[in-house]
Amino acid sequence: MSGILLIAILTLPQICAANLATKRPGLSSLLAILTLGLVNIGGLWRACAAAVNRLSFAESPAFDPDKPVHRSAALLLILGFLMTILNMLLPSEGEEFAVALRDALPELLGTGALHLAAAFLGVGLLTRRGLPAILHRLCLRMPSLKEVCVSVAVGAGLWLLMMAAVAIWEQAVPADVFERQTKAARQYSEAFSGSLAASLILAVVPAVSEETFYRGALQPVFGMFLSSLFFTATHQQYALTPALLILFGVSLGFAWLRTRYHTSAAIIAHAVFNFLPYLAGT
Repeated sequence: MSGILLIAILTLPQICAANLATKRPGLSSLLAILTLGLVNIGGLWRACAAAVNRLSFAESPAFDPDKPVHRSAALLLILGFLMTILNMLLPSEGEEFAVALRDALPELLGTGALHLAAAFLGVGLLTRRGLPAILHRLCLRMPSLKEVCVSVAVGAGLWLLMMAAVAIWEQAVPADVFERQTKAARQYSEAFSGSLAASLILAVVPAVSEETFYRGALQPVFGMFLSSLFFTATHQQYALTPALLILFGVSLGFAWLRTRYHTSAAIIAHAVFNFLPYLAGT
């Protein structure tokens, strides 16, 4: 939990300062101080904009290298990528990732709260947008019956594809290697598998918080490829294993729903995807 608090202390003030600087350019000096001047390197963010456009295929991301809030978001993503890669490369010393619900639940709720805070503050809550405009920007709205059905079908389909990919992975590597590569993810899931309530928490909290952040806040700015890449990289329980490639494919499915319908559709699909292992008894 201390790691989550540290990330919040480092990022949330920067997000708020970036939004204030977008609305009141005179406050840009505060943002420069919080980012050690990195946000003022115009050439870096123009190169970032070119990379975002090059990595976007069937969409047009809104990343604007002249907007302080977009520069700040890009800086946080870059730092997030670097921290994630560093954590993956560092030796784990054999510690357990998650062994009990009492250990995993606070982390899950804390991470969810951080994702929601970053999403809502990042798009201007309390600084430059009211709540109705925030919900519109995050593309959060009540889905129709058809959209619910499509989202449930996509979530179930992605879970079946994931199970097929895992079965291929299991056959492709020795049993002890597969056991070692899936241990951390298995421990985390098992911590929530003891009750319906715990499994619902595991299904709903990440679905709402992660989709609101990655698909609602980030995807319109950075595109589905980069936002999905960042979504995948932050799931460190999968380490450097084929699970990351599988998760990236799943993330693109959620991203397609966000593009085709709205963020609420991606939330439903994500929740179904997370809850099906409990129903299947896996």
